[in-house]
Amino acid sequence: MFGFARWCRRAVRSAAALTAIVAVVGVLVAVAVGAVLAAQQREAGAQQLQRRGALVTEAVAAQSGRYVDAVRTVAAAAGAAQPLTAAKFAQATAPLDQMRLAGATSIVYLVPAADEQIPAVQQQWRDRGATDLTLQPVGSGKEHIFSVVSQALDGTTARRAGIDATQSAAANQALTEARRSGHVAISDPYQLIIDKQLPAEQRQMSFSITAPVYGPPDARGQRPFQGWVLMGLRGRDFIGATLTHAAQESLDVTLRAPSSDGSYALVAEQRATTGPHRDLSWSSSVVVADRSWRLEVTATAASMAGWMTGMPFTVTGVLMLLALLLAGLVWLLATSRTRALAGFSAATTELAQAEADARRQADLLTAILDNVGDGVGVVDHDGQFLLHNPAAKTILGITDDPAGIGNWQHHYGMFALDGTTAFPVEQMPLVRALAGDSPDHTEMIIRNSAHPDGLTISVSARPLHTADGTLGAVAVFHDITARKANERALADAADAVRAELQARTAAEARLREARDELAAQRAYLVQVLDAIDVTVITCDLDGTIVHANRTARRALPDGDAGRTVTAALPVVGLTHPDGSTIPAEQTPLLRAIRGEEVDGLEAVIDLPDGSHRSLLLHARPLRDQSGDIVGAVAASYNVTALREREADLRAFAGVAAHDLKSPLTAIAGYAEVLTDELTDTTNPMVHTSVQRIATGIDRMRRLIDDLLAYATARDSRLHQQPVDLNHMVAEVIAERTDHLRTTASGTNQQALFPDIYTGPLPTVYADPAMIRQLLDNLIGNAIKYTPAGQPARIDIASHQRDDDEQVSIVIADRGIGIPAADQPHVFDTFHRAANHANRPGTGLGLAICKRIIDRHGGTITVTDNPGGGSRFRFTLPTATDDHRPVLQDTLHARL
Repeated sequence: MFGFARWCRRAVRSAAALTAIVAVVGVLVAVAVGAVLAAQQREAGAQQLQRRGALVTEAVAAQSGRYVDAVRTVAAAAGAAQPLTAAKFAQATAPLDQMRLAGATSIVYLVPAADEQIPAVQQQWRDRGATDLTLQPVGSGKEHIFSVVSQALDGTTARRAGIDATQSAAANQALTEARRSGHVAISDPYQLIIDKQLPAEQRQMSFSITAPVYGPPDARGQRPFQGWVLMGLRGRDFIGATLTHAAQESLDVTLRAPSSDGSYALVAEQRATTGPHRDLSWSSSVVVADRSWRLEVTATAASMAGWMTGMPFTVTGVLMLLALLLAGLVWLLATSRTRALAGFSAATTELAQAEADARRQADLLTAILDNVGDGVGVVDHDGQFLLHNPAAKTILGITDDPAGIGNWQHHYGMFALDGTTAFPVEQMPLVRALAGDSPDHTEMIIRNSAHPDGLTISVSARPLHTADGTLGAVAVFHDITARKANERALADAADAVRAELQARTAAEARLREARDELAAQRAYLVQVLDAIDVTVITCDLDGTIVHANRTARRALPDGDAGRTVTAALPVVGLTHPDGSTIPAEQTPLLRAIRGEEVDGLEAVIDLPDGSHRSLLLHARPLRDQSGDIVGAVAASYNVTALREREADLRAFAGVAAHDLKSPLTAIAGYAEVLTDELTDTTNPMVHTSVQRIATGIDRMRRLIDDLLAYATARDSRLHQQPVDLNHMVAEVIAERTDHLRTTASGTNQQALFPDIYTGPLPTVYADPAMIRQLLDNLIGNAIKYTPAGQPARIDIASHQRDDDEQVSIVIADRGIGIPAADQPHVFDTFHRAANHANRPGTGLGLAICKRIIDRHGGTITVTDNPGGGSRFRFTLPTATDDHRPVLQDTLHARL
């Protein structure tokens, strides 16, 4: 009995050792399987991080490309605008406000200048619209780089001009490189000059994106360098806005940029909202213009889409439980003989205890499987389901299991990722596991009555092997619907970014095509304008000359004096034909900028050789599509030869008129002698002949006087002074009606005396002699051209608006009128209306009136008077308060 007990103890010890070996081996296998699954999950997380990092890199490259293209486009526009002004630079940079360039502070235009050039450069840009520009050089004996105009892009940065960019080594290096290479250059990271005044916590590492500006090709085809366009970019604001969607708050992103010493300086970083532990990392390079930035991305593996934290532990736990169960079975089998030999009672007790332990372990395994978040399913080698934990049933949506592998697809509603194609039976993870394969992360869609909208799951399966072959297979299900939705959202966002970039690229291509077409049209127009022998000049609202054709360039001065209208005028020396200077504000171009249309303004310029040139000037305002004035164009014709011929004719007429007066006076005297000597002659033919001689003499006198008045109205110098029209009109009326008063006195002809109404008339600033001639002609015509047997009826009145510098005078009569066909020509020389042919006249009276009004800068028109007759309307400049002392002196002299 003692030996048997000892043998039993040895048997028990052997069974215990065998059980321990089985348990240890099982645990090791479970741990190994869990480690393999964990490694696979980590690899999947690294791949996911790489894909996410590639999207981040693409986003940074795309956004930085927008900034580079924006600077390049503004530089091209600045080069095309000749000359560039502050207004044109603001117009070229206006589209940048719509691009929402995050982190962009401002965009400025810079020009180089040596120490001796600083005053000239400052004045040049003040003339171009930067009126408050003050250049602030730093140091001396070098070439400075000054910002002359700027536009804020972030809504907070104040416009600053006149800063010397050479005081920033990084910005100066980028400007030098851009000028050397002729392409866009990016500086080393540094603090912007405008940011040095900010508090320390608000300062950021920033960049300067610079592009050289070249003007149009010269005669040799070379494009001269004119300056730079520079945009400031704050790195932290740029990264924050660029990565808001790409990183989705699950990645740590760090941007580093190379410095001149070869190191990579930290520019900006963005931290994820997940925990502090980072076990995945990835880096790449982003090429921006002439620089290569380094982008570093780190993340927590658990935050990556597709990471299933419970699966390795679940599988390890299940396998460990199975190992323990197997060890328990080995223990039972190894000790069963000993217990049987020990006695039926002891064997029964041990067996009951083993059964209880097995039940407890099975309950423990069931509890574990029931509480894990991932679904677990086990099938035997025939494909019959042995186990589905609650999570699996929830994911699959069906509580009962079908009979036969071929019924799985229809029973559970398994579809491919397109949602319509039935999932192939041979590709199902459990089927592949039964065949000895180990599929990982097979994705499919479950759609049935429990999940009508469909559920996307990821399935991994492993075969369960025994010594006799495949025992069955186990599968782990993971619900990845939310993860797939996030991936689709990320893909949609990436597609949207790509679409926007493609749209912007297409828009920029169209813009370049339009720019090239506009340049070709401009070149064609320049050739056409240069080919004509007419001076053509255009200017903008600032009076800066935008273009001058070949004829105009020969007349304009060289250098800065020919850049603006006001600067060129003193050099050109534009005067009226009478020699008086034309004020700058009265030049056709500046009048057109104010909205006037100038036609036929005659001016004279003196040439260096002492001769002069007569010009006929025209000007029109230039308007944009909305009707706003954006500039003006003026054209001038050389009428020197025409005026010389006219001068010769006028000189001949004056000499002829003067020389004709002497014999005409003699003839008039002889005619009077004949009249006195022939008083007793009864022959009527003699009296008729003498009367015809007297009538011819009167007509010849009127013609001579009108010729002299016509020449005087054009060429004599104006002696402008205040003229009281009330007094002058009264004098003219008295002179014109004095002979009628004498004739009508004491007779029945009183009814034929003119009925003249004169309203209140203003004081004008004009030449008194010419105005008297004007009034005498108009009032005399109103009296003369009256129907026979009727007295003349004349109304004289004035009209003036409060804000008008000229007064309008109206002389209306009830005479025979002027036919509509003749009204446009009555102010031409020697033109007489058809119904005036039987009335005495030379055809010069109204031409003289037109010349007098033109000399005073006014207008004169004729229209029908309602009720019969004609209505003459003309304008004259009003006398201002500055002219009142002259008027008072004139009145005192008369008194």
